[in-house]
Amino acid sequence: MGDNIVNFFAGQPPLNRLSFQRHSSETLNKHRSDPKAQFVLYRDFKPLIKKGEEARLLFLSLEDVRDKLGPEYSTAPEGTTDKLQLKLYESARLPYTSSALVFLGIDDRSDPTTNASSATDHLNPTGIPYFALDAVGSEWDFIIEQRGGEWGDARASATALKAWEAGIYAQGRALVDWNVRNKFCPACGSRTYSLWGGWKRNCTSALEPPKEGKEPCFSTKGLHNFAYPRTDPVIIMGILDSTGEKMLLGRQKSWPKGMYSCLAGFIEPGESFEDAVRREVLEEAGIEVGPVRYSSSQPWPYPANLMVGCFGRARDGQTIRLDLDNELEDAQWFSRKLLASLVSSASGSTYTREDYKKLENQNLSDQQTSAALVPSEKKDGEAVETEGEKGITRVPPETAIAGQLVRLWAKGDIDLVSKL
Repeated sequence: MGDNIVNFFAGQPPLNRLSFQRHSSETLNKHRSDPKAQFVLYRDFKPLIKKGEEARLLFLSLEDVRDKLGPEYSTAPEGTTDKLQLKLYESARLPYTSSALVFLGIDDRSDPTTNASSATDHLNPTGIPYFALDAVGSEWDFIIEQRGGEWGDARASATALKAWEAGIYAQGRALVDWNVRNKFCPACGSRTYSLWGGWKRNCTSALEPPKEGKEPCFSTKGLHNFAYPRTDPVIIMGILDSTGEKMLLGRQKSWPKGMYSCLAGFIEPGESFEDAVRREVLEEAGIEVGPVRYSSSQPWPYPANLMVGCFGRARDGQTIRLDLDNELEDAQWFSRKLLASLVSSASGSTYTREDYKKLENQNLSDQQTSAALVPSEKKDGEAVETEGEKGITRVPPETAIAGQLVRLWAKGDIDLVSKL
């Protein structure tokens, strides 16, 4: 299970990221100056879209952005032979005040020498280079207006995109966000600068001559996780009762009435996926879980999570209790029939731009906002109520992995009764 599931925000297919070439300033500058290069822009982490077309990213060309890109990716000063010094300038973005520019990869789908060919040349694939750029300042306003663009909503616009563009959006947003938020060294507080085409950050103290009596920043030695982009894993679980015919869903008090979703939570250090599923369900709903099975995963660029979708089976004879960590307002077991009717209805997981704005404006923790997308307030008579199944009106959409877990089970696309 999971082999053929490609969730929203995952590349379909992904760009060829060429990660083994990120250290080469010469190679990245070649891509940067390619007339075919495409640039996806962000402002305050909102994407540039075609004006009036929420479902379409507006890619700018090299000609559009050339005079605003700033300096090329740097190389070490001429004559540098020290290996450590050479590494400090591997595709560096200097000065450190330069706006974030990230090389995302190339679209090599039309390359005749891809994996479909016996003449594959992985060192020299051809295609259209893509970059993500933080468009800071009013200097961008004229060209954006001229090209018919506007800044879209970070969630509403993103979930309206076609699948392939959504993958580029997610990758670019997460990397721009990481570069913008990590401008200071966690070890010594000095400014940081970008390397590897936006995929690494280093302490600027490393570029300065050694000072007598002052130890160099320890971030310049060894491997440290704050030098590289973070991906924080979140577990999302579709928990089934012992018969496999009911699924456990819950809701946060801060969500508008009628919204229920799969339980979720951050994976903690020293935990496996399975451990995290069992701990979170016990903490949130007082339910002990036995077997756990991985389903699929989803990148989630708010700001940079990896949603890990799993199914689990609850042990027999348990009662839901919400008093352990008091995170949920309610949790219930819902029948397959009821959830199937919601996912197939026109309003069961429909979301408007205003709905997404409500999510942005709510004072929620990262864990809560990652767990599910919040819908609009329910309308009179909209609630679905049956015996033991009360108040649910909507489930997450297909673009969220929680919505996919509900759909896979409700539509009978997984076999868990005999195998889990």
